[in-house]
Amino acid sequence: MIYFVRHGQTDDNLNKIYTGQKDIPLNKTGIEQAKQVAEQLSDIKFDVCFCSPLTRAKQTCKEILAFQPRTKVFYDDRLKERDYGELVNLPMGSIKFNRWKIGEDEPLADRWKVEKIMSVYKRVAEFYDEILSNYKNKNILIVAHSGIGRVGSAYFNGMPADQDFSSIEVPNANVVMFDK
Repeated sequence: MIYFVRHGQTDDNLNKIYTGQKDIPLNKTGIEQAKQVAEQLSDIKFDVCFCSPLTRAKQTCKEILAFQPRTKVFYDDRLKERDYGELVNLPMGSIKFNRWKIGEDEPLADRWKVEKIMSVYKRVAEFYDEILSNYKNKNILIVAHSGIGRVGSAYFNGMPADQDFSSIEVPNANVVMFDK
């Protein structure tokens, strides 16, 4: 079983600011959320953990694995959030587009140097192909970001029919389970 956890809340999440791969910590609420999800998952024995190397994911991971200090953690750049390029630090909604619909992100990507959705999907799919091959019948914890959760859901459950990932919600400190 794969347990995907989105990191706890950050100030950028709270203020609806594009963060992408900017390395920021959890805020006070985010730390409490991470502790709550740790408690929620405390009875599950993880065989291995994969985590985004960004601070907010690492902090969440640390709280979860406080119950299992011997679980090996691998930090993987493929689990970093989508690179929002020049949109980082701008308020969400300041640029009008559907940032999670395949095709609609093309002009955005070209103009603002934003990573294309299919690029994110390909790196995450490569990651999942690898861990599914190497960790069969294991409980795997993955701690990462909203965008990685969206494309991970598409990997396991199929692409959205309209190719719009925005319908896939991954709230802060939320657990999504994938059984493959």
